[in-house]
Amino acid sequence: MPIVVAKVIVGQSTGKILSYLVPELLQNQVKVGMCVLVPLRTRVAQGVVIDVSESVGNELGGKLRAIYEIVSETLSVQPVLISLAHWMAEYYYCPLGAALRCMLPAIMRKVQAPSKERYIFKLARKIDADELSLLREKAPCQAQLLLSLLKDPEGKLALADVEKKLKRAGSLARSLEQRGLLCIERAQAHRRHSCSGKVHLQSRTSALSAEQEIALQEVVTYIRDPENSRPILLYEATGGGKTEVYLGAIEETLRLGRTAIILVPEISLTPQITECLRSRLPSIQDQVIVVHSHLSRGSRVDAWQRIHSKQALVVIGARSAVFSPLNDLGLIIVDDEHEGSYKQEESPKYHARDMAVLRATREKCAILLGSATPSLESFLNTRKGKYRLLRLKNHVENRSLPTMRILDLRQLRRLGRLQSILSEPLCSAIQERLNRHEQTILFLNRRGFSTAMICTICGHVCRCPDCSLSMTYHHIGVRLICHLCGYIALAPLRCPSCEDFSIRYTGMGTQKIEEISKQLFPTARIVRVDADSMKRKNAYEEVLGLLKLGQIDLLIGTQILTKGLHFPNVTLIGIVNADLSLHITDFRAGERTFQLLTQIASRARRGATQGEVLVQTFTPSSPYIQFACHRNYEGFFEQEIQFRRYCGHPPFSHLVLLTLRSSIREHAESIAKRIAHKLAAILPPTVRIGDAVPAPLQRARGKFRFHLAIRTKGVSAVVHALRIALGKLPIPSDVALSVDVDPYQLL
Repeated sequence: MPIVVAKVIVGQSTGKILSYLVPELLQNQVKVGMCVLVPLRTRVAQGVVIDVSESVGNELGGKLRAIYEIVSETLSVQPVLISLAHWMAEYYYCPLGAALRCMLPAIMRKVQAPSKERYIFKLARKIDADELSLLREKAPCQAQLLLSLLKDPEGKLALADVEKKLKRAGSLARSLEQRGLLCIERAQAHRRHSCSGKVHLQSRTSALSAEQEIALQEVVTYIRDPENSRPILLYEATGGGKTEVYLGAIEETLRLGRTAIILVPEISLTPQITECLRSRLPSIQDQVIVVHSHLSRGSRVDAWQRIHSKQALVVIGARSAVFSPLNDLGLIIVDDEHEGSYKQEESPKYHARDMAVLRATREKCAILLGSATPSLESFLNTRKGKYRLLRLKNHVENRSLPTMRILDLRQLRRLGRLQSILSEPLCSAIQERLNRHEQTILFLNRRGFSTAMICTICGHVCRCPDCSLSMTYHHIGVRLICHLCGYIALAPLRCPSCEDFSIRYTGMGTQKIEEISKQLFPTARIVRVDADSMKRKNAYEEVLGLLKLGQIDLLIGTQILTKGLHFPNVTLIGIVNADLSLHITDFRAGERTFQLLTQIASRARRGATQGEVLVQTFTPSSPYIQFACHRNYEGFFEQEIQFRRYCGHPPFSHLVLLTLRSSIREHAESIAKRIAHKLAAILPPTVRIGDAVPAPLQRARGKFRFHLAIRTKGVSAVVHALRIALGKLPIPSDVALSVDVDPYQLL
């Protein structure tokens, strides 16, 4: 008699695949993707079934332990997500268990995931006036509860609602239940992630422009015929109105009876797009589910259960939302597809945009990538014919673009017009906006007060004891903070090395810009937005609300301000230092600088009044700054793609970055060299294996770091070689290895 064997992933970190016997009673129930309880040594463990097969003969079955039970038939991973997990494990060199972690949230992997219940009161039978009158005399509070129930149009009340108006509602209801007048039912309560009470700009309701209409019709064609579709790149001039195309595409998807996923690069953007969608399609507002890591544990459970049980039509979230268990998926939208935040920096180090394209291919649904500054990889794919390119060249409502002007800080310093980091022309422009009651944004992508403390006598720099970084001085609390590991120390009054008082702050961050601005503009209402000031829940949304209501004159912030938000009354953008991201050791530095400047500059043209952007820089001739100021994406693309092709950088190759970390420098270096030696013996000469070198950030969180970079045309051969090489190489317990395929951070 054939026996049924299930392969189960047990242990989400190691991802070991173990075989278990499926008991006869469960053979018709156990399916691929289900969560089951299995014996593991002396304990009970939870695992995910990844394969079920029949085996002839009892020899194997007699050696296998049996599955105990199914955790829940509703707690399972879809087959398409199982296949994505297999692909991730192979491509990104991670355990299959780690890939499955993305498909099933941690809180759902617990044997008993927390859920919330509510109590519903209903009438047990018809009650006449005499009976109600008698009850009023004997138990007036019970009669009050009963009367509330009689008045309710639906004939039922929730305990939570009654308790707001009537004390001891629970005990009163139980008394009425004993009298046979009331019945109490349990029901599952869903915690709705609501944006009510927050101020957001409304989505546009005007008719589509000709360009928008053409783009939407093209997307609709792909939605209706997904079998013959390919990824679409929607390239818009900033303010071209791609959101309206998104909304129209979702409407068509829902009309066809299918579902949609919208990915946004930052959690802070979910309220805006959620409110846009709910206001456009109020009939489905309860079926629009928000998914991200900032939700409470209970809200995450509810969201996953509602999506899995087909109660959701649209899912909105950051990168992890790409794995939402939606059925009948018809459309995936990736907004601002160029953003580096779509790349996960912890294992598995997947890129959500690429996983979205892969899922769309496997589920036969349309995928729409949108950006005003597309990634080089995506734009090159349109040139190759892999992606369909749609353009929105004109701005909605024919608004004029903001004027962009470069302020050469070198020349201004020579002329004596640079007394602080805020130059004289920039200060004059800010004062002009204050006089006109308009708003200004100052952008500096560096938080803190000063970037370092340096002794002018001996040259000592206050560094983090665990990292290769100077510590940032924070004015609030007079503290030095390492922005990498979080180490905190009091700022010294004397130099720790020579004990001289000549220790000074150098560089600057948003805190210092805030202090300078308050000195220069004492009557202005100034607010700072960065990771330090936005720690309180909903703080960011509150600031955006104040900005919309005109209660902020000058907003100072980091790159959080570049993420697709609309500020109608902002007519001036001051980029305090455009050079910060330009000179880091990363081949993508120029691309990121161009994208950052273009995105932040677009914040100044959202209203009817023409905006102005002032770009302060010490390198005004940089082509990246020049292309950004002239809004010339295609000129930037042509130059950058030639540079990448000449150097063999991605997208003309794949980069695999191995990072070795150890508290002992020699151990990390030795293992990195041994891995390089073994790989060189396996891989062909066409694969370029770099030397084992110290990482640009040589020490972090007390660990020395070494990099080994591999450049290849195909990833699979390198991953296969890594499995062979590392399988034969014992790595000491004090050495940690991480593998990053197609890395976005090279530090």
